[in-house]
Amino acid sequence: MITEAIVWIIAILLGITSIIMSVLNRKRFKDICLLYKEKYGDLPEVVKVFDNMNTFYVNFAYSIKMQFIFKPLLRKKSSNFTKNDDKDFIRELPKRLIGPFYLELYLTLASLAFFIIAVILILVITYGRN
Repeated sequence: MITEAIVWIIAILLGITSIIMSVLNRKRFKDICLLYKEKYGDLPEVVKVFDNMNTFYVNFAYSIKMQFIFKPLLRKKSSNFTKNDDKDFIRELPKRLIGPFYLELYLTLASLAFFIIAVILILVITYGRN
């Protein structure tokens, strides 16, 4: 009982921290958008459509909007939603702008992993007693 409670608490705390990072990254996202507009003239259409979305609204829309930054950082490829070859541009931005996005992603993944572990623990404890 104690183990799964601790795992749940860790998952919730990581989830809350991820949401806080998302909110804090809004200004960095706007800064990146300004720099992108200066270099390429305009943002990808999908980014403009979902510009004011964050994790509190629609998770899917937020994910699509953030792919504009995450795909070049993680996969070294331009986003599917841009016509520009912008992967090097995003990857070469100052660390103060892109570093927190890595942290947000890792916190989200860690939170998800702990939630999955907690569910597995509960299932094992519940059904393993038979």
